[in-house]
Amino acid sequence: MPEGLSEAASLKMGMIRELSHAARDWLRKVRKAARELFMIDRAIAAVIRLPVVISLGAVRHAPHGRRTKILREAIRSISRPAPAGSAEVCEINSLAHFNAGYARLASILGHAGGDSSPRELEFLNSIAKRRTSYPGNIGPSDYFFLTAFVSILAPQRVIEIGTLTGFSAAIIAAALARCHGSDGASWVDTIDINVECAIDRTRPSGFEIPEGFPELVPLIRLHVPRNATFASQIAKRDELQVIFIDADHRHPMPLLDLLRVAPWVRSGGWILLHDIQWGTMGRRAAEGGQTPHWRASYGAEWLFDHWPFRKISGGNIGAVQLPREKNALIPFALRMMSIEFETAEKYAHTMRHALYESLGALC
Repeated sequence: MPEGLSEAASLKMGMIRELSHAARDWLRKVRKAARELFMIDRAIAAVIRLPVVISLGAVRHAPHGRRTKILREAIRSISRPAPAGSAEVCEINSLAHFNAGYARLASILGHAGGDSSPRELEFLNSIAKRRTSYPGNIGPSDYFFLTAFVSILAPQRVIEIGTLTGFSAAIIAAALARCHGSDGASWVDTIDINVECAIDRTRPSGFEIPEGFPELVPLIRLHVPRNATFASQIAKRDELQVIFIDADHRHPMPLLDLLRVAPWVRSGGWILLHDIQWGTMGRRAAEGGQTPHWRASYGAEWLFDHWPFRKISGGNIGAVQLPREKNALIPFALRMMSIEFETAEKYAHTMRHALYESLGALC
């Protein structure tokens, strides 16, 4: 008898649980339908993107002692929005035009009269024999511009955000070696969030460096799994002259990467951005009936297009110059945060918090 009662009680409890779960699921569906009907989620997202709300969030998340400065810049972002600046253009679309493009870029960068070396052309000409083309790698016009840019400024070291196969790190390292030699006086720190390469999980990030450019291995330091915050561990404040960002292109990731590395770049230093036409190219491909192998993300494109300070376009690669006072980046960043994020909605809160956190280091 007691066992019978126990089974009955167990059956009854099971039925109650099922009814409870069914009621819970029904309520969830009702709430979801109501939110969709009244567009509650859209309304919340729209409010979050209001300039006043973003500015208040920046002040609330600012470190103690810096809130007044953040507030001042936040007010400026609302009251005196800076228009996007126009870009100087220097596209190098073929090896035959490399010398002319190099000279033009040297003039733009304040190094008029600078000429490329024969070794530069020899190395660039050898790339077709060295490499295999992988999705996401920079194309010829991009690495012509990258090579010229690094060679002209000849920084002691460069940090790269986004390693992928390691091809662009090798391009930078080769330019530094021609400027400073291969004895370790200069090098590239390349940072990637993935241990395995994002386009081939069977191979490590940076695999193309030892395979295609073995002579450059000593000049490249690979840091995985790391993100742009790791720059604070390998660089001093205001130390760097050039940084290359070629990681997650979904807005606001390029903005976040830039803000995270900006404290370690000197005033007037340069940040190179890849895929500044990526979104537009993907959209045009889709409109033309093609199926692009990439998602049309606009993060790098919007960052470059809205940049209010000096910038140079090399086609799908570009360079933006940091202002003399880095806190001038704060109003720009807050305005960029009002653009709808391309990253998944469930990460939006985390993204906003990370952006707010990065602003404090600019004061």
